[in-house]
Amino acid sequence: MRAILLLSLLGACDLLKEVGDDSSTLLTEEGEVVTESGVATVEVDVDSVETAFMITADGEHLVSVDEIIDPDGDTVLLWSDWTGTDTNLTSAIYPASSEMVLNWPVRAEDARVKPGKWRVVLSAVNSEGRYQSGSTIKVTVQTKDDNDFLNGRVNVRLVYAEGVGEIAAVRDAMDAGIERWKEIWAPYGLTPVVTTETSDFSANLPYPGEGSEEIYDLVMDSYEDELTMIVGETIRGSTDYLGVAGAIPGTLTANTRSAVVVSWLASAGTDGVFQDTDITILGETMAHEVGHYMGLFHPVEQSWRTWDACDDTPDCTSEGACVSALGTNLMFPTPVCEFDGCIEQDQLSLVQEGILHRYTGTL
Repeated sequence: MRAILLLSLLGACDLLKEVGDDSSTLLTEEGEVVTESGVATVEVDVDSVETAFMITADGEHLVSVDEIIDPDGDTVLLWSDWTGTDTNLTSAIYPASSEMVLNWPVRAEDARVKPGKWRVVLSAVNSEGRYQSGSTIKVTVQTKDDNDFLNGRVNVRLVYAEGVGEIAAVRDAMDAGIERWKEIWAPYGLTPVVTTETSDFSANLPYPGEGSEEIYDLVMDSYEDELTMIVGETIRGSTDYLGVAGAIPGTLTANTRSAVVVSWLASAGTDGVFQDTDITILGETMAHEVGHYMGLFHPVEQSWRTWDACDDTPDCTSEGACVSALGTNLMFPTPVCEFDGCIEQDQLSLVQEGILHRYTGTL
């Protein structure tokens, strides 16, 4: 999420049904599991050319990942190693919603996706945190065979909300903002491939992290290898947010959180007119929010007490120190502005870059 701030967060899997085109670099399969003693195991068969996988779950209760076990039987992720810490690796380990998304691996230092049968243990819990037996979880598994972690494209379906696409100044600003986004990503071997369309989606955009059936309906028309970005006037009826990602990471399939939303009015400011600085921030916001959707957390949260899991982003502990150390980082939680302008935020660390390339939707 980018807000505005002036300087001063054991059942077995049924046979998966293939729904993707196996001639492509992205393969999609669907199935469901039922929990026993509150957990169920999803098996992911990885062949010799596949390099990352994504699991999207939709359950009757709150869903999270308890454990990931590699083909050798070694546990490479255990939820209890990360919960309760001050470091964020993936939201998948937290039972915060009935919809859960895991992308693996996250970082280069995480276990390489070796060929064989991977097991991902999912848990279903109620609102009190109690494990639930007999809970059905629908599962979508996507794998990619793109092994080039230095160059990749990300397909983005950009949808203008009702009436927004007809405003010439907004279209021009968005086009310029997309060019800024491309400039930011280019040194890191990443290219956003953006297609645009208009819609009758409400220009008062929902906050996607809370879930929205309207987002689900819209994303049903997106391709399985593209992210959906919705551009409207406000988010949750306010211009407090420049943009918001539905999840960290987000899915490539349709659920109620599977979109990035952007407020053009928040970027343009109170006068509704885009200045050069506004367009720069608009481009940085798009790159920032899609970065969240692809798995990046803020390098430091605004409490100055919680950090990402990248060992090459400093763990600063105050606003001044964090602005000094990380203010130019693309994923800094807010723009850094004084009355004479804003600093450019276009830097990524090596570990952050690797996370973006390992996202299953980076092809």
